Amino acid sequence: MSSIIGRTTMGLSANTLNYNLNKTQVEMFKLQQQIDTGKKYANPSDGASSASAILQLNMQLQARDQWDLNLLESQAVLSNVDNALASVTTTLNESVSIASSQIGAGATADTRKDQALIIDAQIDSLLNIANQQYNGVSLFGGNNGASDGGLVFEEFMGGIRYTGGSGNLETNYGGVANQEFTSNGLDAFGALEAAVESTVDLKIQATDQTKLSDLDGANNLGISSGSIIVNVNGTDVSVDLTSAETMGDVVTRVNAAIDATAPGAGSLSIANEGFELNAAAGNTIKIGESGGGRTASDLGIEMTATSGTTATGATVNPRMTTQTPISAFGSSVDFTSGLKVTQGDITKVIDFSSCQNVEDMINAVDAADMGIRLEINEDGTGFNMITEVSGLRMSVGENGGTTAHDLGISTLGDSTKLETFREGLGVETVEGKSDFRVTLHDGTTFEVDVTGTDTVEDVINRINDAATTAGVAVGTDFTVGYASDGTGLTFADNTVGTEDFKIQNVNESHAAEHLGIAHNAGPSNTFTSEDNAKVVVDSVFTNLMDLSTALYTNDESGIVFAGDKLEQRNQEVILARGAVGVDAQQVELQIERSEDLRLAEKSMLSAIEDTNSTEAITKFQMMQVQLQATLQLGAQSMQTTLMDFLR
Repeated sequence: MSSIIGRTTMGLSANTLNYNLNKTQVEMFKLQQQIDTGKKYANPSDGASSASAILQLNMQLQARDQWDLNLLESQAVLSNVDNALASVTTTLNESVSIASSQIGAGATADTRKDQALIIDAQIDSLLNIANQQYNGVSLFGGNNGASDGGLVFEEFMGGIRYTGGSGNLETNYGGVANQEFTSNGLDAFGALEAAVESTVDLKIQATDQTKLSDLDGANNLGISSGSIIVNVNGTDVSVDLTSAETMGDVVTRVNAAIDATAPGAGSLSIANEGFELNAAAGNTIKIGESGGGRTASDLGIEMTATSGTTATGATVNPRMTTQTPISAFGSSVDFTSGLKVTQGDITKVIDFSSCQNVEDMINAVDAADMGIRLEINEDGTGFNMITEVSGLRMSVGENGGTTAHDLGISTLGDSTKLETFREGLGVETVEGKSDFRVTLHDGTTFEVDVTGTDTVEDVINRINDAATTAGVAVGTDFTVGYASDGTGLTFADNTVGTEDFKIQNVNESHAAEHLGIAHNAGPSNTFTSEDNAKVVVDSVFTNLMDLSTALYTNDESGIVFAGDKLEQRNQEVILARGAVGVDAQQVELQIERSEDLRLAEKSMLSAIEDTNSTEAITKFQMMQVQLQATLQLGAQSMQTTLMDFLR
């Protein structure tokens, strides 16, 4: 058996030796680098399987640095809010105490004027508190705070206007939900605004530009996207309305399907608050659902038109938008006369005569610069007139026409609820007895019981019914109706005699006074009532300003009223402070949790990327021994000569 003896060249031996030396030296370099830096990997490629985890954890830790800063900032802001609300509570307690001290025999006009000066100072103090900032953040500006050094509560037309937001600022701390860290004018100081809510459905008419997204739909579920089936003289055609955006698109596609099947057979059109389907003589057109959809039903066009007839679809309830043209108002509106709006001592006329759409009307109200605005109501059927200024009473009336009543935003009208009178206190009556007596010039009297009435119209009807029962010719000898400016009731006595024309409370009722109609006109034939349905922002500032006015004018009932309101506001401030305390506690918990998470993330990151020093040093020493052995063996093998093999 032969044996094969392999031979190795000097070049191959040298290359092998160099390779092993280089490999060992590279490993030693890496180990030395790990020992020096404390990190396992110098480059992502050194540990591809761990690189993603290391990158993610580093990003998480960097983000946590910012989250912790956010939490610390939130903690500081909430601490300042809490301190500010504590000051507000102290001030309101003092105000309530002053109001209580000025009720009864011990108080005089002079002492009340002295206390009024203190209340005025408290208003200024609260205004400063309300505008406090921390690091440029308005403590009570909500989610719409002022710029650095700016104001969110500002003096305006003799009142105080809030320009902040109704929500609170939020910060990201890495959790599922953000954390609120400010308060706002609503929570801390009471209502931000008050509104005259529309009592009229303007019955917005549909147009070809009416968007399907602006329809409540015939089922009040909006418009379901899909296809419908149009049957023309027995032939079904599927019409895809998936991409239709307007009512005009629906008409165009349905009519195209009808004409494609039987030209001139009929058509779909827009009418009032929905659609109409017309079938020409000798034709029958039916519109229905496709499969299990409800698109036709939502559009109110699930109907059939027979020969020579027109089928009217269900109303789709178009909602008002800023782009709704005023010509689309289904109710008759006097746009020529305009509104007469009084805010505090300022009265202005708002002219709608040149308006083309709802946005123009909104801009016309804004242009009056009275701290009021016109908004589309939640249902999209009418308007709300809103005041944003504390301390001022707003009334909306007529400028010689019927605009306010037509739009349903008159502060005093047929549908005005009695519960809204006297800033929400309503009208108090006496059960089972008459509430007030009307005396005419000729000596005729009649008493009116308004118990159970709900609106101003109900009261007017009760008055007329009582007059008729007493034998008074309503409309001739006696009339009651709205003042020309719509902000009061005008009473007229056309009888002849020496008695004073007057309305007075009876049976210890306060109804006439609360309605604003208690009045002695003397020999005059007419008088107009007060508008006790004016709207006011029910805030801390309004209540303090009312208390100040009542003290200056020596009005004890006004002092009682304002004092009671301030007690209510104080309870609301206490609740607001409690909510801030909850937020502060939540932030504290998040700070602690964030620190725990930071330690866990750092520990996890360390386990993945940090060098095990003991293991690395031991391995480095082993590699040194290996390098030394390699060098020794290499030295021996590279020193052999031909003589070594001839021995």
